[in-house]
Amino acid sequence: MNKKNYLWVTKYAPTDIQSCILTKKVKTTFQEYAISEDFPNLLLAGPAGVGKTSLANSLCSVIGADTLFVNASLDRGIGDVRTTVQQFAATSSLVSAKKVVILDEADNLTPDSQKALRALIEEFQNNCRFILTCNYPHNIIDAIHSRCSVVDFHVRDQKQLIDLSQQFFIRCVSILKENNITFDNNTLAQYVMSMAPDWRGILNNLQGSTKTGELTADILKDTPDTLIEYIKAKRWGDVRDWVFEHSYIHPKQLEMSIYKSLQTSLVNESKPDAVLIFGEYSDKIMSGADPSITLLALCTQIMMTCKFND
Repeated sequence: MNKKNYLWVTKYAPTDIQSCILTKKVKTTFQEYAISEDFPNLLLAGPAGVGKTSLANSLCSVIGADTLFVNASLDRGIGDVRTTVQQFAATSSLVSAKKVVILDEADNLTPDSQKALRALIEEFQNNCRFILTCNYPHNIIDAIHSRCSVVDFHVRDQKQLIDLSQQFFIRCVSILKENNITFDNNTLAQYVMSMAPDWRGILNNLQGSTKTGELTADILKDTPDTLIEYIKAKRWGDVRDWVFEHSYIHPKQLEMSIYKSLQTSLVNESKPDAVLIFGEYSDKIMSGADPSITLLALCTQIMMTCKFND
């Protein structure tokens, strides 16, 4: 079986801007770029799985751009930036008037590579456009920020998040039916809402959890909401097990999902305490020997300090 067609995240990836799950503001902006067939250098910033790379690819596809895709997590040295990108940006395209370099996960580029990239952006601004994606824009140097238009993919408004989750729920229903998966609407809706806006993660987990041809309520055990219930009930053993069982997820992504899920469970007077606790542990998560232990310490501190809604 062709692996490319087997993976749902690839098989059902958006092919145009309209099919991307985005806030109205972001979608409208990119549709205008597509109509004009021109856009500034872009820095797409937001959490994993929200569709930054899909949108960049869709825009380039719609305008028929000659595109170079570079995964900065793999090609993160200054040599790769200077050779691969410079060779592409310096030449005229034989297939399209537009040339675009997509630098995926650009926040993984070394500081020296970012300085080299800044020089390339400036040198080839009349010949090539650059689209950078990143999870952590504070890891991008100011010189690149000033040369790009920043697009924020964070969804901070709860009404917007609900609307986007409903759109993706409809898409998931279609995908599950196409693959002859038996499912309960309420379970699927609860799962999508609790994991939103990590659309890629949702689709990956749905595929991995339906090998038997059925989506069961067991999938809800993987949600951060389940972890919060364990913390609220002071079931420390379950908290420990959940954190370590999900150690395959990037620790900063786990940290953000835990913080998001906490917001509706805490009483108002405990929310400042939670912010201070996250602030205390945030730097330690990536600097400690085992991020899972640090995350467990964070959850334990929340459990011991904060008060929850009944």
